[in-house]
Amino acid sequence: MPQLNNLIRIGFVFSVHPEKAAVRVVFNDQPNQVSGYLPVIVQHSTYSLPVVNDNVLCLYLTDADEGFCLGTYHVTNDELPTLSDAFRSVWLKNATVDRSLSMRESGDLSEQSKYHFAVLTGIRGGVEYTELWILVNAWYDYTTQRFKRFNVNNFSFGWQFQGGGTYPGEELIGDSMNQGISLWKANGKKAYAEGDPMRDQTGLDIGAPDEQGGWREFGITLGWNNVFMCDSYGGMTIGGSGLEIDGSGISPFKRVSLGKFSGGSVNPDRAYKDYGYAYNGTMWNTQHGMWNMDENKYNSYYWGMVSPLDFYDTGTYNPGSNRALLDNTKWVWRMLNKNKEPKVENWIDVFEISQTGDAKLLGKPVAAIQVVRADIVNVTDFNMSYPDATWGKHNTLIVAVKGVLKDGTVKQLGAINATYTDYGLYGYLGQGFASAQVFISKY
Repeated sequence: MPQLNNLIRIGFVFSVHPEKAAVRVVFNDQPNQVSGYLPVIVQHSTYSLPVVNDNVLCLYLTDADEGFCLGTYHVTNDELPTLSDAFRSVWLKNATVDRSLSMRESGDLSEQSKYHFAVLTGIRGGVEYTELWILVNAWYDYTTQRFKRFNVNNFSFGWQFQGGGTYPGEELIGDSMNQGISLWKANGKKAYAEGDPMRDQTGLDIGAPDEQGGWREFGITLGWNNVFMCDSYGGMTIGGSGLEIDGSGISPFKRVSLGKFSGGSVNPDRAYKDYGYAYNGTMWNTQHGMWNMDENKYNSYYWGMVSPLDFYDTGTYNPGSNRALLDNTKWVWRMLNKNKEPKVENWIDVFEISQTGDAKLLGKPVAAIQVVRADIVNVTDFNMSYPDATWGKHNTLIVAVKGVLKDGTVKQLGAINATYTDYGLYGYLGQGFASAQVFISKY
């Protein structure tokens, strides 16, 4: 029968072999010999292996080289391991975590963690869902069934991975299968200035009561707002103002943006409704909202559509409206000269085209020529109607007239004696013409 002192032995780790979940050990009574591979005893499927030079206690089944490493132990003169040391080598195999998992910083003893994993299931808007959330500065309270902020002053973020269901809100339009991956952001108190009522309304709960007496979490100021989404149809959505492109070292930066102008006026007393507008386009060396420049020593540009804001979108005057009117729109190439404040008066329209087709270059009209067929009347005269209601006697100019003689000869006429009316114009051609074309322009 083997001696007990040969079955239970102490030593230190000579080498670690994670692929075998085993160690090799040098025992105190045999300092010149190294053991074979000793499997490390673990709990269930969680492997936390000792490291080289750790003191270990081992158990042998017989005098032969067959045994196990029971684990490490603390020696009085040794420095206690830190938390990071304790979790230095951990493998999980077929492990299951029930619903939620928190990850803490070293030494964090708070009740909740600012880093959190949560599995959510339920019914949202009549559609069954199942999803995994990775939360930063937030956690999910299964008792109240609400998301909570960890620190109410800071921003919170959540990655939503949907295993079933649909994008929150799309169940209301009949789409029950548009599951995807979404990044959400919830503002903290620091997102609002002192005195802003939203600062006081921001609390631990992410969301707010809805008009039906329920609880709404998505697409509202006090709740989750979309930053990025990839849906089941292969589409991608960017929330917020837009996308910044840093150009692999090319500067200043470019941005694709949808928002409203927030650069202010040189006149601080000027009402925003008198100069504010919505925009949808591309910008270079200016930031979302066109309120700042990346580098002041260079010009800034914006090109795209601009639209007046609908300050009565709620039925009454709404000075904070975010809704574009989408009438009286125009496409512009807009420039801010270097070292200029980005006030609305300092932005210059290099080129613009209105939704009615009128163009301007540095504020001056660009002639657009249109060819209109004219009728021959009284043998020698022509009569032409305006193409549409945007043309009139106050903005129409005859550029040229081409006449076709009865034998097919085409002649361009020089000075034209013509009269402009509210409905069109008429003038003298001469004899022998079968038809005429009038080239007109706006100014």
